[in-house]
Amino acid sequence: MIRSPIVSLILCCLLSFDTRAESSGQELVLAVIYAEGQPFYAFDDNTHQSSGLFSDIAQQLALSLDIKVHFLPTARNKIENDIIEHKADAGFLAPKWLNTPEALVFSEPVFTYQHAFYAISAPNKNLTLVSRVKGKSVCLRENYNYPELDAWLQDGSLTPVRVSRHSRLFDMLQLARCDLIYTNTFRARWTLRNHDFVKAVYQVGTMGNIDEIPLAFSLAWSDKMPQVNASIAALRESGILQRIIEKNMALKDVSE
Repeated sequence: MIRSPIVSLILCCLLSFDTRAESSGQELVLAVIYAEGQPFYAFDDNTHQSSGLFSDIAQQLALSLDIKVHFLPTARNKIENDIIEHKADAGFLAPKWLNTPEALVFSEPVFTYQHAFYAISAPNKNLTLVSRVKGKSVCLRENYNYPELDAWLQDGSLTPVRVSRHSRLFDMLQLARCDLIYTNTFRARWTLRNHDFVKAVYQVGTMGNIDEIPLAFSLAWSDKMPQVNASIAALRESGILQRIIEKNMALKDVSE
């Protein structure tokens, strides 16, 4: 049976809160975007299990810290406040994406990726990136901040087309809703591996920035950050973190 995203959200939230009610002792409540999708976070209505990069990392981190982990599905524009208001303990959020990063405490980076432009026409490699994208429309997520694009958006070099979390960026590109999309290379790598698009997709280029993605915690976790960072370092040095990334990059799309 196919459920609507709203029904899935309600079920997911109810299960999350029920599990939390049964928990005793310490726990980590991780805020996740309910419509995030693979390879980062997905919830199976049939098995009532969470999966994805965020889920696997959180489970390993909780195991290392000897605590339980639960997930709080929420909207992208609510994650920051959910953590500040102690509805959740943490979320995978970079400081530059937030309105009040000073109200949170951040772990060391857990993983890194880049953001890149993608198009259905091959880029002219003899041109600079700004020349390749100038005058074109770009699909961007609603409620997301893209500080590295601010100058180009403000001077009109790029025309933004804001789309909801439920819209698949690569589908928007195939449907010519925009000339370009801008997304992280993890999602692009997974999507292009899982879908045979009618129109070929090309990476146009990156801004050259490396996005370091930490866990953003409520200030109540400040005294626990040394243990959190030590656990993250151990996961990285043992190779577990890289294996989690590669595993989720290789997973097939289960949403079809």
